[in-house]
Parts: sequence; C-alpha cells; structure tokens
Amino acid sequence: MQFRQFKMGSAGPSAGIGCGGILAVLGLVLVSPVGEWLIKGIGGVLILIGVLVVLTVIYRWVRGRRRGGYL
Repeated sequence: MQFRQFKMGSAGPSAGIGCGGILAVLGLVLVSPVGEWLIKGIGGVLILIGVLVVLTVIYRWVRGRRRGGYL
C-alpha cells in the first residue's frame, strides 16, 4: 500500500502547532460558560429551523390536497 504525502509548502511544523493551538482554544471555549451558551444557542436555532420546515411541509401538503394534487 502506497501512502501519498501532501506538500504543505513552506509552512513546515508551524502548521501543526497552529492547528493544535486553534483546537486547544476551541476546546477551552466549549467547556467554558460561553461554550455552553453557544451550544444552547445553536441547538435552539436548529430546533426553530426544524419546526419551520415541518410547518412549511404541512402547509404545502394541505394546500396541495385542496387543489386535488399531492405537492
């Protein structure tokens, strides 16, 4: 089995250090109270979008049945 190595240009080992640092900061944010607020906010927005999609589908389904067709 042959593995291909991607060239990172002149980034070198600093690219790994930068990515690790970003992941560490992101992890610290997610375990802080700000992260809790962020996760709850994203979850609330996704629930709202899901409810809107369900209501839109039900509306289009009912409207389509009145015309005699299905959607």
